[in-house]
Amino acid sequence: MPRKIDIPVSKNFNTAKNYIKFILLITTLIIIGRLFYLQVINYNLYNEMAKNNCLRLIGIRPARGEILTSDNYIIASNEPSFTLYFTRNIKTDPKEIDLLSKILEKPKEKIEKKIDSISYFSTQVLANNISHNQVFEVLSHKDILKNVDVEIEPKRVYLGNPYIYAPVVGYIQEANEENIKKGAPTGSYVGQMGIEKLFNKQLEGTWGYKEVERNVSGTTVKILGQQNPKKGENIRLTINYKAQQIAYDALGNYKGAVVILRNNGDVLALVSKPSFNSNDFVNGILEQEWQQLEKGDKISLFNRAVQGAYPPGSTIKPFLIFAALQKGIITPDTYLYCPYEIKIGSYTFKDWKAGGFGKINLYTALAGSSDVFMYQIGMKLGMKTIDEYLQKFGFGESVGLFGYESKGIIASPQYKYKIFHTPWYLGDTITSAIGQAYTLFTPLQLAVGFSIIANEGVAYKPRLSYIEPKTLLYDIKNAKKDFEIIKNALELTVSSPIGTAHNAYIPNLTICGKTGTAQVVTSKQLDNLLVQNNWDLNKIRKYLPQAWFASFAPKHNPQIIMVVFLEHGYDSHYAAAVSKKIYEGLLKEHIIEPNK
Repeated sequence: MPRKIDIPVSKNFNTAKNYIKFILLITTLIIIGRLFYLQVINYNLYNEMAKNNCLRLIGIRPARGEILTSDNYIIASNEPSFTLYFTRNIKTDPKEIDLLSKILEKPKEKIEKKIDSISYFSTQVLANNISHNQVFEVLSHKDILKNVDVEIEPKRVYLGNPYIYAPVVGYIQEANEENIKKGAPTGSYVGQMGIEKLFNKQLEGTWGYKEVERNVSGTTVKILGQQNPKKGENIRLTINYKAQQIAYDALGNYKGAVVILRNNGDVLALVSKPSFNSNDFVNGILEQEWQQLEKGDKISLFNRAVQGAYPPGSTIKPFLIFAALQKGIITPDTYLYCPYEIKIGSYTFKDWKAGGFGKINLYTALAGSSDVFMYQIGMKLGMKTIDEYLQKFGFGESVGLFGYESKGIIASPQYKYKIFHTPWYLGDTITSAIGQAYTLFTPLQLAVGFSIIANEGVAYKPRLSYIEPKTLLYDIKNAKKDFEIIKNALELTVSSPIGTAHNAYIPNLTICGKTGTAQVVTSKQLDNLLVQNNWDLNKIRKYLPQAWFASFAPKHNPQIIMVVFLEHGYDSHYAAAVSKKIYEGLLKEHIIEPNK
């Protein structure tokens, strides 16, 4: 029988045994604690993670509202396009980012930054308007691109020739960081200027969504629920497409602007050249195209009709003659002697007409655009009164059409001292009286000012859409007689052979208007430049005078008010000629009617 042998256990062995028990106990507690952390404390998080491994909530972009003209042309609509959505998980596979970078032809860092802006388990737009080839590449690599979905969605498209109406309609761009902070969904489009910006809230619509179930390979197996998007509201403009095209074509190769208002403030046409193509911004504008826009030579975002402020030249004269009538300084029977030049101290102020005008009244002074007549009127009025009356006609204030118009400038001693730190002289008042010096008007401001004359004291706030209310903007009372006098003088500017806009005369339409030529350099400097460059105007274009023609027609119950501005157009006769082309086009299309 085997013998039982008792082997003595050392003290060290018992210690090791206890140590192992302790380690096992601690390990068990850690495992239990971890399970408690995962299943109890962080249950919601990991339950959501598990759920999101198979469920996706994908936004559905609404169709943007259409933009129509008053003559029923659709100029902004929508067409189908492909949108790439990405769902962000706790960790994104680097292979997925590398492949997306290759397919979308975008830097990896840019894609990572966009993915990082997406909340965990959320699905957002990663790329808009991807091509058919890119869609094929995405679908061919679904084993890697498990967090990617491609949806067919509406894309903004501008129809016809967008250059004609782009300064009015504007454009949209993918929401930037500032737009997103204000609540725009990532990947959505936001109006950046024009009608698209002004009525963005009405046009953008309401996003829909669909909840889908996907398998482990990323393929959608079931649509669990869907809420359809709501299309944006259509916007009908006061702009007449045919009138817009007539004005755009009439400008030809000139840089400049045309503003045409109805007598109730409706904007019939608003053209600015050079223009741009709104479609270029939908897919994202290229760096080279952006540089061309900034240069502003052949394409430009700068809206000369509302943002450009220029010396008004002689178009300022009707407003100052009105002020002189109101103040009793002159009457229609007042004659002033107007030689070729007058001297004030050591300075000489000349008229444009060699030999001067002689003794004339306000009718000849406005029709023939006498400068010396206005020098005398300006001195009699004084700058304070000149400013007062220019303000009555809306100058120096933004019209409020888009919200980013220039206010222009009304010359004053305070303005001159603030900007140039020099005092005001009598010569400043004299040159201000003919629209030189520091006074600046926008074409839209001048159109509003002339609408007050056309309507004999009343002007309505210009509006671009019929959803905007009709609002009285200016109402100069107790001046009907003086407005009639001004209108009679402006009629002679076109109808009389001595009128500076006689080349705009149309037999069956009584046009009342005023030309304006504003110098950029002195007459002597310009003459020297012309001789040096063999009278090649294009070589010295930036030194040529600004050219204006402001008008309304017909004289009684005017249908439209029109301002044509030619940037460095050299002579107001050219602006009058452009106006005549527009009037003839509007008559031909029956947008306006001839005299009755």
